[in-house]
Amino acid sequence: MKTKLKFLLIDDDHVFNFLHSKYIEKLEIEHEVTCFESPLEAFCYFSNLSIDSLPDIIFLDINMPELNGFEFLDKIIEESNEIIAKLNIFIITSSLNISDFEKSRKYPFVKGYYNKPLDSQKLIDIVNWLFSKDFKKFN
Repeated sequence: MKTKLKFLLIDDDHVFNFLHSKYIEKLEIEHEVTCFESPLEAFCYFSNLSIDSLPDIIFLDINMPELNGFEFLDKIIEESNEIIAKLNIFIITSSLNISDFEKSRKYPFVKGYYNKPLDSQKLIDIVNWLFSKDFKKFN
């Protein structure tokens, strides 16, 4: 079992990055949180990571300037198919558009879709899933 969980939060709204970071702190597990408000900066950071240093969990917003969440996912596919199997991406969005939910299901490395903000119980469920791999996709 891993001793330190790595989280990557990508949301152009710093309030949600801050809030989700605080929820992660309350888990009382050893963790590392990296936040980006710019999806382009996040992608540059992400694309320079080795397979061994990938985050355990990525929270990704859909509606962002410069590059929306789906464009971010498409760039991951273009960049490297070998890392896809190791990714655990959760869409965290304010979008209530059912087509966004349906579109997110087409990406095998997107493990869930949640409305903002995540609450502590959903975060606990996600972390428990990571350790058990028994999480039902798209609750």
